Amino acid sequence: MRYRRHAMALIGAVLLSQPSLAGPETGAEAAIRAADLAWLRAYQAMDLKKSVDDVCAADCEVLAPNAPRAIGRAAIRDSFKSAFALPDMKIEWHPDEVHVAKSGEIGYSSGPYRMTWRDPKGKLVTDRGKYATIWRLEHGQWKVTLDMFNTDLPGQ
Repeated sequence: MRYRRHAMALIGAVLLSQPSLAGPETGAEAAIRAADLAWLRAYQAMDLKKSVDDVCAADCEVLAPNAPRAIGRAAIRDSFKSAFALPDMKIEWHPDEVHVAKSGEIGYSSGPYRMTWRDPKGKLVTDRGKYATIWRLEHGQWKVTLDMFNTDLPGQ
């Protein structure tokens, strides 16, 4: 819990103190971008171990729309299993923004996502929205500590 409060305060400070995005990406920002894209590939492959155990911190929290908070790897695994079970599920996301706190221990990525699947009647459903992920450096690896996403579509 201490980390979560610390993370949210730091992310707020990072957001408020960011210079123009025109500057070159730092090594830590590039590492978070690479970790985010690796997470996408693991999720697209529907690999629970890689998309939960290898990426999420032990105290990670995922805040999905229209769902209870998934706190900890076991709850996140259950949430991801449900998503992976959707017929013809496909997902894309892209980290448009990546920033790291000056301390170098915490950062975030955010951007758009697009997800499709088939509903129980076989109709293709498309959702698009945005996400924000808070990353924490643990033993030299960037781990997800908080992930949140929500749709841009009304009534979803």
